[in-house]
Amino acid sequence: MFRQMVQEFVGQLSELDLILQYLGVFVISFIPFVESPGGAVVGSLIGIPIILAVIISMIGNWISIMFVILPFNALLTKKCYSNKEGFIYNRATKARERYDKYGVPGLALVAPLVASAHIAAFTSLAAGANKRRVIFWHSISLVFWGILGGVLGGYINYDIMP
Repeated sequence: MFRQMVQEFVGQLSELDLILQYLGVFVISFIPFVESPGGAVVGSLIGIPIILAVIISMIGNWISIMFVILPFNALLTKKCYSNKEGFIYNRATKARERYDKYGVPGLALVAPLVASAHIAAFTSLAAGANKRRVIFWHSISLVFWGILGGVLGGYINYDIMP
């Protein structure tokens, strides 16, 4: 069932104009849990050159992660430290525990396996990590996972698509 659904989606996307295919890969990489690996896989499956699919998906994923990091950092700085109780403070406390255990690099690099880079960025910032450090490690992570997605997409290209 999943294989058939992927084939139908990829088939419909591959029939679109080239610009819309690029835009489709870009938009797919915005989706949490799919992110740059998923965008790179879909891009390579619809016939976009793998390197271009990886670059497009990494750019889309990077922009979507910045939409989490930049506003949340400003909100957290304003809200969390001025109020020592409530939902945001409780979430920041839990995030701090995970941050102390894995650090920004661990959260950024492992998050796509278990959750989402968006959640990892949120967790790192809520734990009090430096915004620049979070951006740096998430950029490295999405490059790594984007390239891995491109390799995977190239590898399964002939298996999924007839």
